[in-house]
Amino acid sequence: MTAGASAKSRVSIIIPTLCEGDNPARLARIFSETDGVELVLALAEGDCATRIPGGAHIKTVTTSKGRARQMNAGARSSSGDILLFLHADTVITPESLDNVRETLSRPGVVGGAYRLKIVSPRLSLKIVSAGANLRSRFLCMPYGDQAIFVKREVFENVGGYEDIPIMEDVRFVEALRKIGKVVLMEDYAETSPRRWEKEGVAIATARNITLIALHKLGVNPNRLAGW
Repeated sequence: MTAGASAKSRVSIIIPTLCEGDNPARLARIFSETDGVELVLALAEGDCATRIPGGAHIKTVTTSKGRARQMNAGARSSSGDILLFLHADTVITPESLDNVRETLSRPGVVGGAYRLKIVSPRLSLKIVSAGANLRSRFLCMPYGDQAIFVKREVFENVGGYEDIPIMEDVRFVEALRKIGKVVLMEDYAETSPRRWEKEGVAIATARNITLIALHKLGVNPNRLAGW
């Protein structure tokens, strides 16, 4: 695919939501005048705490609660050649989508992700961001908060996200790496520090490392979610 052809690829940004307040509306404003883009809000049934924005570039789909289930439902209802999965509290720039198109036009590349930037002045969270980017670059292991993107046909070929309560992003990237390259872009996905601030940076980081280690040792994701 040439660079000109890649620029014509339609991007579907799929946003799973649960109690996200005005975060989807903020994303809708950011992309309101961006050509070749649609936003797909994948809502959880019974969610009354997410404000649904209007706009011709916005679709909504509702399914039972579960991030993997919601993202798969959003992908099925989307129309783009490229699927980009974005957490509702994470922001990317419209300009970065041209880099997504260019990245996926490279031979052998099936997917990719953004570098992580946790929006906080705290040194501990800057270190977390740096660690995530080192992991993603050298181990090819980006997580879901890094705006993972993929060609539609590849997404369908690997069967989408496994319908599991946790580690769906890790499993998905592992499936992608079996069939091609997963690239870390230079562009940043800027995400809210709310999760780390709520749980505590040390506790959240230690938990994430422990869960990944147990997953690599073969512990079932359903058991990990229970723990």
